[in-house]
Amino acid sequence: MPDLGIDTIAFAAARREEYVPLSALPGAADLVPPERLAAAGIPLSRLMVRIPEDDDVDVAAQVLAALGPPAVPQPLFFVRSGPLRDPNVAALAGLVQRSGWAGEDVGLSHLDELGGTAVFGLLEWAVETEATAVVCDEPLFADAACGDPRFAAVGVRLRRGRSPLAVSGCGEGKPALTAGHRFTGRGPCDAWLAFCAALAEGVVADGDRVLLHTRGPLREGWLSLLALDVAALRLVPAATASLLGGRSG
Repeated sequence: MPDLGIDTIAFAAARREEYVPLSALPGAADLVPPERLAAAGIPLSRLMVRIPEDDDVDVAAQVLAALGPPAVPQPLFFVRSGPLRDPNVAALAGLVQRSGWAGEDVGLSHLDELGGTAVFGLLEWAVETEATAVVCDEPLFADAACGDPRFAAVGVRLRRGRSPLAVSGCGEGKPALTAGHRFTGRGPCDAWLAFCAALAEGVVADGDRVLLHTRGPLREGWLSLLALDVAALRLVPAATASLLGGRSG
């Protein structure tokens, strides 16, 4: 089977303020599974929890709209870092309905920091010819010491055969690979946003190897890319796009 590649990247990010101290919600700590609290990696004294609001920015929908409809029907993979921002909302069904998506759809959730890197192992196996993947990070928890968190999403158009970016490997754990460009962040979209900033600035050139590295409180994941034709890569900021986050090293 031909190698998997990327020809379009769309991205969006928006700062959010609807977080309150967990201590301000009586009994809330007892309702959250201990595993979720541990995965947050935030001291209880600084732990903030998100309160859904009617005007929540839907960064996943913005990214899918920025990508535009595919030329031919194809599968949509919707990858969420954690639980839905509102437990009464069927996010994937709403996304498919609003966008008029013509192909199949698959939802993956609770991948935490691995949603933007190690998930490509599944995509490498699942994508037959062409597909779209949207990685969405709407954190349930935030650290009061770090300021307002953000919602972020990154969408990619995938296809088999030669593409502007070739997927050359991915995995869980600390990456042992070297690359000309390395972007690291805590959330599943952070390294992607930093990579998009580098692309927009013209830092990445043909032949460069790129390593996207996600390091969360419990796990690490990585994705290796090879730039083959940067000029042909379509980079699309969505309405609330921001290039904040991650770092290059």
